[in-house]
Amino acid sequence: MKLQQPSNCPYGHFRKCLCSFLLLLFAILCIPQTTFAAGRPGKVTGIKCGTTTSNSINISWTPQSGISGYQIFRSSSYDGPYKKIMNIAVGNQAFCNLNLQSGREYYYRVRAYRGSSTGKFSKILAARTKGAAQSATVRVSANVRKRAGTNHALLTTLAPGTRVTVTCVTNTKSGTPWSRITFPINGRRKTGYIRSDLLSLGGQQTPQRKGVVIAAGGLHLRKSASTKSQIIATLPMNTTVTILKETTGADMQKWYQVSVKSGGKTRKGYVAARFIRIS
Repeated sequence: MKLQQPSNCPYGHFRKCLCSFLLLLFAILCIPQTTFAAGRPGKVTGIKCGTTTSNSINISWTPQSGISGYQIFRSSSYDGPYKKIMNIAVGNQAFCNLNLQSGREYYYRVRAYRGSSTGKFSKILAARTKGAAQSATVRVSANVRKRAGTNHALLTTLAPGTRVTVTCVTNTKSGTPWSRITFPINGRRKTGYIRSDLLSLGGQQTPQRKGVVIAAGGLHLRKSASTKSQIIATLPMNTTVTILKETTGADMQKWYQVSVKSGGKTRKGYVAARFIRIS
């Protein structure tokens, strides 16, 4: 086919335009396709939990090609916040998280990166370190949810006195302690999450005893068995308390539920057992 010169374009200009077009076409055909493919990395898929111990969790995912590596994010709450804890070099597709607390649930998200470009996060992976399961009794009518937090779907409501098994502990985004439990419904065991302060671990009341505060700087009386729980009062050293029962706190340490006269009122709350001397 004979290429026709436009009537309004001088021959020299047309020839120059044609040469430029051919050079551009040649350049496009010669550039490696990977140059155009090198955009944002894909979403990490196939994330799963592997071997766990009392203080470590192994996770893995489906590898990608053409990337610089992976970024590992972790949170102690399903709802975050998630913080980056490690960059993993390309060629690896697994990570072992060490020095964790036993009997606790952790949450992971992974994304790939190429230079300064990052891909979409994987789905959230919930993984638990090993710990001894504990029997417990529901103290009051309590809601069980799909995840830790009142913002998650309601699974059922358990009546006071219902026996459950605590498999691990976790917390909400605000730090409120929750427990992952298995519980009976229509002859079958189900799994869900419940606020830790609505459970009595062991299901047995401790005979009432007297104790004395031995913390030199005073001891916080809290709404639940957690150092993050609301402070009801601060008990000075040598304050006498009545121990109502024992429980295991969110820190997996022994706590006492106590009653004490403070500010002209009788108050009930929780104190760390290590700061109480039995009298």
